[in-house]
Amino acid sequence: MFDFLVSPIWITNILAWTFTILFLISWYLDSSNKSLSRNLNIISWFLFGLFWLLLVPRFAIVMRSPIESVLSILAVPICFRAGYLLLSDQKSTIHLSHAIAVMGAIYLPFETINSFGIFLINTVAQHVYFIIIGLGVDVILTDGPLIGHHSGLLFSRENHDYLTHIVLACTGLGSITIFLGLIFSLSIDPLRKLFACSLVSISIYLLNLIRNAFIAIAFGEQWFQWFISPVLFITQYDDPRLVSFFIADRVISQSLTVLVIITLLLICIRIVPEIVDLIEELLYLLTKKHYDLNSAFEPLLKN
Repeated sequence: MFDFLVSPIWITNILAWTFTILFLISWYLDSSNKSLSRNLNIISWFLFGLFWLLLVPRFAIVMRSPIESVLSILAVPICFRAGYLLLSDQKSTIHLSHAIAVMGAIYLPFETINSFGIFLINTVAQHVYFIIIGLGVDVILTDGPLIGHHSGLLFSRENHDYLTHIVLACTGLGSITIFLGLIFSLSIDPLRKLFACSLVSISIYLLNLIRNAFIAIAFGEQWFQWFISPVLFITQYDDPRLVSFFIADRVISQSLTVLVIITLLLICIRIVPEIVDLIEELLYLLTKKHYDLNSAFEPLLKN
């Protein structure tokens, strides 16, 4: 009904490349031309906020993802406030800008360059397929909805086919990118940086394979046909068999993903405690209050 609110993907892609490149240039100029660096930072943060604002309808209407919708809504005032703080001279720099620059540089090639995205999607689909087969569940690895995508997991049950498509959002790239951005933006010992990045990337990738296998099996075996009427009302799905997919993916998996990210963040803080400074900066942008998280995390940081 409200599909007209959903911005074309090319618009958000252009915005994403624009603020990522501006963040990178601003970072590069930070030591040689602070005035220009700050101005580029201001523009970048406001574009970043506009980017999340345009994504809200996509998460809410197209993807029907309550968690991602809420997170994107929260991101909008954070970005605008960061730009305002720089514009009003309350802060000379915001170090999260560096993290976002790294995140964009890692994520956008897979999002916007077709061959990169297809390679990653197909690789993840194959690994999920091996896990499902290893569990003794019958599944067929088939083509996805787009040319070159061999990323469909097909379950044939009771004269009906249940097909789960692996897409870029299913690869774990988003979560991996967030952690790599935070860690790479820190001025720390390269070996600690490499260890933390490797640990987080491998952990997220493996856990994400398990998540995808769970969703595919839950949908294929119709595990969660609960509360059909309320779920259909919320999601506006036409097929009641999609209820299992919604509960497995949008409710159970996304809720557990938040817990996993928090756990991995605590592990990262143990390895690279400097990341706490970035969290403090994020909380200040969100709440307009200063926090001393080093004291809060002191038991975790003790050797």
